[in-house]
Amino acid sequence: MAHADFWTDRTRDVLTRYAEPLLRDVAGRLVKFRTPLPPDELVEKALGTLGNPPVIDRRIKDLPDAARKLLAVLGQSRRPAWKVGHLLTLLAALGHPDGFDPVQTLLRAGLLFPDVTADSPEVEDFSAWFARAGTVHAVVFVHPAVAVRARGEDAGLPNLESADPMPGAARQADGLDWPLRLAVAWQQVLAAPVRLTQGNALFKRDLGRLQADEVLTAPAFDQLVPVPDPGVLAFFWAAAAGIVASADGELTASSFPDTWEAKAVPAAADLWAGLTAVEAWDPLLGYTLSDSGLSPTPTAGLLAVLLLAKSPPAGWVSPQAVADWLWEHHPSWAGILSKEHAKTRGRSWVESWLLGVAYPLRLVEALGSAETGWRVRLTDLGRHVVGTGPEPAPAVAFPQTLLVQPNAEILAYRQGLTPGLIGKLSRFARWKGTGPACTLELTAEHTYRGLETGMTLAGIVQTLNQHGMKPVPAPVADLLQRWANKRERIAVFASATLVEFQTPADLDAAVARGIVSVRVTDRIGITDDGREPDFKHLRLVGNRDYDARPQRCVAVGDDGLTLTVDATQSDLLLEAEIGRLADPLPTESNGVRRLRVTPESLKRAVAAGFGIADLDAWFMSRTGFPLSPAGRLIVLGPSLPAPSAERVTVVQVASEAVADGLMQWPPTRELIAERLGPAALVVDDDRLPEFRNVLAAIGVVVG
Repeated sequence: MAHADFWTDRTRDVLTRYAEPLLRDVAGRLVKFRTPLPPDELVEKALGTLGNPPVIDRRIKDLPDAARKLLAVLGQSRRPAWKVGHLLTLLAALGHPDGFDPVQTLLRAGLLFPDVTADSPEVEDFSAWFARAGTVHAVVFVHPAVAVRARGEDAGLPNLESADPMPGAARQADGLDWPLRLAVAWQQVLAAPVRLTQGNALFKRDLGRLQADEVLTAPAFDQLVPVPDPGVLAFFWAAAAGIVASADGELTASSFPDTWEAKAVPAAADLWAGLTAVEAWDPLLGYTLSDSGLSPTPTAGLLAVLLLAKSPPAGWVSPQAVADWLWEHHPSWAGILSKEHAKTRGRSWVESWLLGVAYPLRLVEALGSAETGWRVRLTDLGRHVVGTGPEPAPAVAFPQTLLVQPNAEILAYRQGLTPGLIGKLSRFARWKGTGPACTLELTAEHTYRGLETGMTLAGIVQTLNQHGMKPVPAPVADLLQRWANKRERIAVFASATLVEFQTPADLDAAVARGIVSVRVTDRIGITDDGREPDFKHLRLVGNRDYDARPQRCVAVGDDGLTLTVDATQSDLLLEAEIGRLADPLPTESNGVRRLRVTPESLKRAVAAGFGIADLDAWFMSRTGFPLSPAGRLIVLGPSLPAPSAERVTVVQVASEAVADGLMQWPPTRELIAERLGPAALVVDDDRLPEFRNVLAAIGVVVG
């Protein structure tokens, strides 16, 4: 989440957007100055007051009950910015259905601010701003300095402590499962940025990536209840926590927050703040989008955790008690539950949220089982995160937790992992498993990405040696050195002219003659400085815009495996893509390029991460049709049931009508093993004489 300085600057920007009468009214309530001040001084006085704890404490005490409770809940969420619609839901659950009044009270008191931008109209009146910003979809924020002071206020939630004792020992997770999943989601976005639709929905391909990733979808190391679509949750959670950032309409990998580099406590608090910002996920349904755009998950999930905070530290709470309270108080709780889950008032929703999400984050500890029932309570970390307990003592450190193997794989034992180390490893090694001993893999691609994010070869080796049980093996150090050297030889051109030749031989000849000097692919070259070559030595057949959107430019032959490229429609991306899926055939005399999909080429594609869905998507975009049945057979062949070969007797009759009669007539129907086609029947060898006799009785002779 953003640093407090960010919110200070944001607050300053908002105050400067207030009309002067509104600024004087808000600043007067917050600062209570005695003499009139110029607007710019009013802004700075207000900002100074927000950082004055005694004054803020007095202003909070002066608030009406509903406004004070709402501010307390916002403080305990650790999330500064909220949609007004969610605040109205929280107020209704706290017993204050007249939600707009408390929100406007906080705005007028200078303890809550509208989220306006520099190009927004001047704010003259909060009611008018609500209407202009979309009322329930309008966003407001509280300064972290105010949220910290409000965190200790009583929100009026009840104590749901269970009086029924349960035997057994409490179970507590190590808190690493979700940081690991968010790191894997970060690697997914680093490999290929994600775009959202106008409705903030995932495109099908990106959704498929998140739902099919084996590491993201694997059960948690200490799983108590399964969680639907954990990869989708990890992605949106990473975006809410700032690990994934939005830029130019797409979501790209950002840097890991400073809190991850510190201790586990700030990282958990940071992740808790981001968790309640996830709206496109539900503990029962997984990835889902609300028709109204206001998912109940953020508010119901927040209240479920805060209800646990009201019980004594040693007290246990039944998930059913939490579900019952939400059923009675949350205004949209009953509406999100199916008939089946409504029978228990949403107990499964609460269990999935507390035991499937909060438990692996180490905010909640559990007692019991799925058979005997569950009891839950906040851990010391959980109570500190929501502001009702002191910071827990740091866990015992195991700095040497890595084992780098000669095959470039890394074993990372969870006892010594920290969020900071997870973030460092994610920058240059690929996560392969997140079990008791997590596994990673060093590859050229991920080493390049680590170097691109600002790491150095020395830094990568130092990280592995610093946290390794043994020094990095010499073969692995040599691999890293070679990969780093290759990257250092990469040349970057601000612009370049690409020359595409019909055959690799033509490119070889052009290189030999000095027309081009750098090979981009086996048929594309550029000059050493990226400028235009001397075209008088080339016979040009056309120009192509390599920045153009990819077009359908491949035809599939009758065999389903031969691909013919339309040179007038192909683009640069095709050159990088098609070589992964097919092998080139000899170029025809007319210059037409042909390739063939083979078992070897598809094995390469599958090894590179292409699944059936990815292959279908590529073929649809390039040919207009999904992968051919022949290609699908090659890919899926190893997983198909083994075919059987057997000898049978086939009786071929005169017509389909005769076959229908034989299939319908009881004496012959019981002798027929299978119908192969319109006029072809299978009869077992040992029953063929009987079949002949039955037909002979009606004058039909089987030849």
